[in-house]
Amino acid sequence: MADTDTVVVRGRDSLPVDSTARDTLEVPRPDSAAQADSAARADSAVVADPAARVDPAAAGDSAASDTLEAAPADPPFPQPDDIFGLLLEEAGYQAVQYRGRRVQLDVGEEAVHLEREAQASYEQALIDADTITYRAGLQFVRACGGISMTGQGQDAVSDQCLHYDVSGTKGTILDARSSFAERGSEWFTRGNTTLRGSGTAFVETGNFTSCDVEHPHYYFRAGQIKVVSNDIIVAWPVTLYIQDVPVAWLPFFAQDIRDERRSGFLPPRFGVNDVVASSSNSRRSVTDFGYYFAFNDFMDAQATADWFSGRFTRLNGALRYRSIKKFFRGNILTSYSVGNEKTFQFQMRHNHELTPVTDIRVNANFVSNTTVFERQSFDPAQQTQRISSDVGIQHRFPFASVNLSGSRRQDLGAQKGRTDLTLPKLQMTFSPLTLFRAPQNRRGPFNNIVVSGGMSASRLDRTREEQDGQRTERASANSAIRIGSFGVSGNANFDRQLKLPFEPMAGGGEGADSTDAPERPPGVTKLTYGAQADYQVDLIGSTTFRPTVSMDASQFRSENTNGEYVTAPMRLRVGAAVSTDLYGFLPGFGPFERVRHKVSPRFHYDYSPAVEASDSILSIPGFPVSNSKQENRLRLTLNQTFEAKLREEVELDPEAQAHLEGRSLEGDSLGAATDSVPLAEGALDVAADSAAVAADSTVFEAVADPERGVQDAPPGTGSGTGDPDAPRRGQPRRNVVILGINSSPLTFDFARENLSPLTTDRWSHRINSDLLRGLSLNMSLDLFEGSGEEQSFAPILSSLTGSFTFSSASGLGGLLGLGGGGGGSQSAAQSRLQTATDSRYRLQSFDENPDAQDPGMRAGGPWTLSLTYSMQRGRESETSRDRQSLNAVLSLNPTPNWRLAWRTSYNLSEGEFGEHLITLDRALHRWMATFMFARSPNGNFIFQMSVNLRDAPDLKFDYDQQSQGRPGSF
Repeated sequence: MADTDTVVVRGRDSLPVDSTARDTLEVPRPDSAAQADSAARADSAVVADPAARVDPAAAGDSAASDTLEAAPADPPFPQPDDIFGLLLEEAGYQAVQYRGRRVQLDVGEEAVHLEREAQASYEQALIDADTITYRAGLQFVRACGGISMTGQGQDAVSDQCLHYDVSGTKGTILDARSSFAERGSEWFTRGNTTLRGSGTAFVETGNFTSCDVEHPHYYFRAGQIKVVSNDIIVAWPVTLYIQDVPVAWLPFFAQDIRDERRSGFLPPRFGVNDVVASSSNSRRSVTDFGYYFAFNDFMDAQATADWFSGRFTRLNGALRYRSIKKFFRGNILTSYSVGNEKTFQFQMRHNHELTPVTDIRVNANFVSNTTVFERQSFDPAQQTQRISSDVGIQHRFPFASVNLSGSRRQDLGAQKGRTDLTLPKLQMTFSPLTLFRAPQNRRGPFNNIVVSGGMSASRLDRTREEQDGQRTERASANSAIRIGSFGVSGNANFDRQLKLPFEPMAGGGEGADSTDAPERPPGVTKLTYGAQADYQVDLIGSTTFRPTVSMDASQFRSENTNGEYVTAPMRLRVGAAVSTDLYGFLPGFGPFERVRHKVSPRFHYDYSPAVEASDSILSIPGFPVSNSKQENRLRLTLNQTFEAKLREEVELDPEAQAHLEGRSLEGDSLGAATDSVPLAEGALDVAADSAAVAADSTVFEAVADPERGVQDAPPGTGSGTGDPDAPRRGQPRRNVVILGINSSPLTFDFARENLSPLTTDRWSHRINSDLLRGLSLNMSLDLFEGSGEEQSFAPILSSLTGSFTFSSASGLGGLLGLGGGGGGSQSAAQSRLQTATDSRYRLQSFDENPDAQDPGMRAGGPWTLSLTYSMQRGRESETSRDRQSLNAVLSLNPTPNWRLAWRTSYNLSEGEFGEHLITLDRALHRWMATFMFARSPNGNFIFQMSVNLRDAPDLKFDYDQQSQGRPGSF
């Protein structure tokens, strides 16, 4: 048959649905001339494209050549005509559609041979190939070269041949390459693939891998592979090849490829050393063996068992839940250890928003035996933590917010045995009420009166093992009213301390007679109340002057007063507070346009005349008034800040900009240490006295000091608004704190006789800087040695705590965008350690579900180092020991595929390490190699190496060793 140009034949296989009718092949004819001509040419026909159909005369002229010249080469395929549409709509038949650039029809054998862009489709299956031969009588399709098959739940390509049984909907593709998705990963198979039914494929002597490069780094070779679309892939037997080298053999491989969560058995976790013992003293362990329950999309649970040879067996349970419509979520974790070490642990977390104004929270933790709990723990953080529980309800009324709660704290580590129980604890804060509200421009002297207040009550029981306990009951109430600059406030406080005698359990079955128990002493009770009036005067700039008048009184009761209340003399205080901000400007240097030095002094003076009180009352232990002499006090606070403004041409990277604006930065995990050094006694009083000053001066300062923070520019500088008077959009902060020094107040009492007027025993300072990310330095000075008239001024450095972070982007280079971001935080390594030792923590909440297989790798800076130094020192005359410690966290990312994290603590005084946590990760394309070593303060250590496939986390090669040691045995 001669070559032709574009021709399209659309046929229909007359296959009834019941598969019993005869097969026919119907071909639409363009006209009688073409029909006669096709009959004369060996029962083969080439039918022209209907769009290019010619008249009968032209058809007669073409009879000699038996060829119809069509449009230019390879035009688009035409749309189905009306006859073809009617055939498709005929009921009771399954249609097979085929097309090609060249089509040969053999009516006698009911065969169609397609060439050049050949395509055939049946139901949902579509086959593209270089050539396709379809035999209607046999219901068989054979395709060769450039094969692409889609549909039937499976896609495949091949350069060989395909044989497909249309009636049985199954076929075989030689050397087929196909892929399927599984939870975000794409898997590739290659081999002789047999398609059966909808979405089921068998591969004989084939390979499968998730590596997407042309020559895969790894692949599995299996004798038989079965893939069920969106369900499961099973292969047997399986050999793992890495760089074409066989490295492991598995009897079978099964991977669930369903997207939704589902119930099933959890694979146990054990290492090579648990199968082949490395020494006679080694102990084996098998963990995480259990079952996972997926009840629905919002609730699941798991039950697992951990076995440690010669020690204990632990049964674990976990449940988590969430309801979007009911606005609650939570989780429950339990474990029970049996064997030589028995303990029970229970954890529960629940948050429920009952209404838009009512919230309930529950955070319960219980450990029956803390000694066994510490011995079984390999996490250093767990061995020094506090086992905390709290439950509470909060309701917001239109006029107030009420919070009712209770809590329990159980200490571990050095304070083990101490338990604090706070039950109940009530807090009520009234919403500020504005009376006689009026606009600012029309308010009178008695408009906009603000009334506020609050109250609280609590009871705390502190107990120790085999020691007497103590109960503290507290209640307080306060109220305030402010009319413009004038304010009046009052407060009342109740405090009672009771002794809780230790009562051991009676032995021998004979209980102690409660009637013979001694009567509990009344304890120590203090009732204080007072009032204060102040008036604030705004002076120049941020300078304020606030005179105050206050008086307070109290009542006291204890064993020394025979259980009777004794009224303490009333104290009257008259004082004044002055605060201001002083600025000095220095020339700029380097990238800084100029430097500003800000000094913020605060002066607070108060005078209290002497009161009448007998020496016998003043000598009572715990009496609220320590002396009856007059007081003439001055408190001085001095804070300094050196700030530099960046030049306009300096560009900041996102990390540096976030740091300047005070947003949280990943990796700054040591900020909690900045609050470890308390301020000197009396600092809280200064803060209370200057609260109103700080509130008003801050507002004024934002206007008077336009260089700080984000502010609006003056009118007339609007950009893009079309209005010259429109304010300019707020600009990001570009100020860098070079050095900031905040100091606690110094208190002087000039009425003291034969003693130094300085009454502050400890003076504290806090230093920070933006040039070292996370820098915070706290130091305290003990100013006096001795007491009473023998007291002498001899300042020494009593405590020093400092923390800061170095990285490739730290310092000035990081702020100016000259380096990359810092490394990842230690939270990923901490989560891996927690889940490596206890599988319950993998099922915490739907938003927080740490995965031990995910090392938390991220592309960060080459390195990050966080250091925390702590020092406590006493005087030589005191018996207290000096203590120094250093905590370090190192995160190193030499390349995007390597990550090293090391967290440790070192006792400088004892010369030994307290804990270690080392993780080393290497990304191997689709694989991950991890190394982890952790040592706890009690001597327990865990050593783990693992190589796992990211796309199939259950496929891994582990070496896991856990051991219990002794403190200081490292």
